Amino acid sequence: MKISTSSANQQQTPKINKRPQLALDTAFKRTVSGVEIYIERHGHGKKSVEGSQLKVHYEGWLAEDYKMFDSSRAKRRPFEFQLGKGTVISGWDIALKDVRQGTKMQIKIPAKLAYGRQGVNSMGIPPNADLIFKVEVLKVS
Repeated sequence: MKISTSSANQQQTPKINKRPQLALDTAFKRTVSGVEIYIERHGHGKKSVEGSQLKVHYEGWLAEDYKMFDSSRAKRRPFEFQLGKGTVISGWDIALKDVRQGTKMQIKIPAKLAYGRQGVNSMGIPPNADLIFKVEVLKVS
């Protein structure tokens, strides 16, 4: 005879998020603002300046537990924005300035240059969350 156990009696193992492949911390270069940047591959196309229209693919994780909160690749649609106009978090405006088309990079952004004290509950970003992004610059115009 089989005896079933209720779900309340079964222990659930905590979900462990898979750490994204990132460069060693020492490979990142820290900007004056606190944003840390690692270039995986230098691009050779047009260089971005304030006001440039950028088309990128990105993946974003919480730095604390590596939980992915957003990905243009998963949506299969690149993200487009105008650099330096406040349409994205400050950390992106800082990190993506003077970057050439074709560049692949990793960015670590402190909470104060991301979503700060408010976070974005609908995206799973808690208050004061540091973020990590992998970004590929597809087009600069």
